Amino acid sequence: MKDVPPLREETLDPADWEPLRALASRIVADAVDYTRDVRERPVWRDMPPDTRARFQTPAPRNGRPLAEVYDDLVTHMLPYPMGNTHPRFWMWYMGAGNFTGALGDFLAAILGSNLGGGDHAAAEIDKQVVGWLKEMLGYPSQASGTLVSGGSMANLIGLTVARNQMAGIDMRELGVGALRTPMRFYGSDQMHSCHQIAVEAMGLGNRALRRVPTDAACRMNVAALRMMVAEDRSAGLGPAC
Repeated sequence: MKDVPPLREETLDPADWEPLRALASRIVADAVDYTRDVRERPVWRDMPPDTRARFQTPAPRNGRPLAEVYDDLVTHMLPYPMGNTHPRFWMWYMGAGNFTGALGDFLAAILGSNLGGGDHAAAEIDKQVVGWLKEMLGYPSQASGTLVSGGSMANLIGLTVARNQMAGIDMRELGVGALRTPMRFYGSDQMHSCHQIAVEAMGLGNRALRRVPTDAACRMNVAALRMMVAEDRSAGLGPAC
């Protein structure tokens, strides 16, 4: 019987780890400087045409050294941020983040954990943070929760829970086509667009979301809200949330 040569496993690991270690150390050092010096830069800078053009090229056919790719990012990406990490960014509510969070994201990417299951530490951390939030909010210990990517996804999940709870049918089994009564949701006319996207994604349509008027201080008109709910009930509709 002939000797069968051992199969060579494919790997993305570098042949030499030391250059990678040196580049990683450089990236971390640059990131510390970038974060430290944020106040010395403008909040936002327009990209020159040649920089924009670099992001419109065809897909590369060959690989490049990682150090070259990083140099490109330093030159053509880091100088042109959205601006939300700057202390004078007032455009949206999104957080600025901090370097501690960036290190956490780095370690999370190194682990590459799937939190949908498995007996591993990252899943326990996820449950622990949810438990802390329940404690701070005064929720019962048996309450459930999950961590999501941001406010838009949180609103989608929250409104989905409200829909399923108020539908009067087994929504997960039967779906929106089995609804006996069209549902209605309510929000101020100042609410974020993610709420409309959520009701559309839930299969209810934009018409299911009623906009309650606000005053000059953007406060919801509670009397108008009560009237809308009463009107919808009289029309045979189902106020849900």
